[in-house]
Amino acid sequence: MQTAIRWALCIIGIEILFLVAFRAGLLAIVPPLAASCILLAANPQGMFARPVTVLTAYIVVGHLGLINSVFWGNDLFCLFVMTLLVVGIMAAVPCIHPPAVALLFHLANSSHPFQSYLVTLCLMGGLLALHLAGQWFIKQLFRTAPVIPRPQVATNFFETVR
Repeated sequence: MQTAIRWALCIIGIEILFLVAFRAGLLAIVPPLAASCILLAANPQGMFARPVTVLTAYIVVGHLGLINSVFWGNDLFCLFVMTLLVVGIMAAVPCIHPPAVALLFHLANSSHPFQSYLVTLCLMGGLLALHLAGQWFIKQLFRTAPVIPRPQVATNFFETVR
C-alpha cells in the first residue's frame, strides 16, 4: 500500500511538472526531472535519491551549465569537457545524481539559459517538496507500534551460573 501511494504521488508530480513546463515552453527539461521523480519514488533511501543529493547535483550542474553556455555555447568538445568536469565534481562532492547531467545539455541549447535554470530549480524544488510531503504522509498513515524488548531467557546452563 505504501508503494502504491508513493507511485501515485510520483505520477501526480510528473503530470504537474509536464503542465508547468508546457505552459513555460520548456518541455526539454521534463525528461531529466521526471527521471529524478522516478528515482525518488523507486528508492527514497537510495544514494541517488536523497533530496539533498538531488538538489545539490542540480545546482552544481546548473552553475557549470551557465558557465558553459555563456563562454562556449553549443560546442561539442566543450560539452564533452564540461560533462567530464560535472561528473568529477559530483563524485568529489558526494552528490551523484545521473539525470542532472542532462541539464548541462539543455542549458547549452537554450536561448535563455539563466531563465531555464531558474525554472528548473523551481520545478525541482516543487518535486522535492512533493516527495517530502508524501514521505511525511506515508509515515503518518502507516505508523508502527513501538517495539517492547523482551527479557532474555537463559537457554544455556552456564549462562545462569555466572
